[in-house]
Amino acid sequence: MVQNLQMLKKRVDVPEFTIQHKNDNKTIRDFHAHPGYEIVWVRNGEAKFIFEEKVYHVRKDDVLFFRSSDFHRVRLLEEAPYDRVMIMFTDAFYSFEQPIFTAFKQLLDHSTVPHRLLHLKRQWHEETFHHIIHQLLKEDMNQHKWQQKNALSLYLTELLLFLGREVHTTYDHSSAITGNSNEIRLQEKILREINLIWDTSWQLNELADKLHFNKYYLCHFFKKEFGLTIHQYILERRMYEAKKLLVETTIPVTEIAANVGFSTSSNFIRCFKQQLQITPKQYREEKRRE
Repeated sequence: MVQNLQMLKKRVDVPEFTIQHKNDNKTIRDFHAHPGYEIVWVRNGEAKFIFEEKVYHVRKDDVLFFRSSDFHRVRLLEEAPYDRVMIMFTDAFYSFEQPIFTAFKQLLDHSTVPHRLLHLKRQWHEETFHHIIHQLLKEDMNQHKWQQKNALSLYLTELLLFLGREVHTTYDHSSAITGNSNEIRLQEKILREINLIWDTSWQLNELADKLHFNKYYLCHFFKKEFGLTIHQYILERRMYEAKKLLVETTIPVTEIAANVGFSTSSNFIRCFKQQLQITPKQYREEKRRE
């Protein structure tokens, strides 16, 4: 049990701030969520970011920012190198109330979806953005610099100001769908239908009929575009919702099992333990001790 709790602790610990420049094709394979916010700048290559009902096909000079507490997954095109800068931070990073950070959070909260995609179109905007990112990377390299955290918060605030102004002055809502817009819309339509039935005793035939798909083609298309099967997606969505209920409520495990679509609590506990190497009860107890 101690080993399981240590594994859980390792999995959920999120630093207050981190910035990484990565050019490998390693990403978290499953749908996931964690506290805080993410800003991703694609320097080269492309990737697909999949949320509950939204899909973004990001390419060179795209900047995507979002609440990382949202259920999401990154799907890479294996043949293309993926060069990006990733920034992750939580509310705890700011030790005082920062008006620009507050406005940034409100920007996401008041959007129809809590994520935004920008494209760096104009040269001077690119230069400003690149300079801020360079300062953050440079500052993060040396942990012994005087007032490093305050310097990082200063540069991060400058970045949030830049992104907020871009949204308010140059944001093109049509840029939220990139690539083949018809294909992206079809993917989003499938996600919307699945998100209507994930907590029910759903049937593949009925889902395919609603989408006017052959059920075999639907399964093939979903696996090809999202990198997992429909059954796997629904299980991951159920685990995501179950974890929220375990942490945010005192609802008994048996009720949570029913709320997230399991016919029996024993089946729920078995699946939960297979996915997280810990029981729902242990997960709740551990989160309460944090």
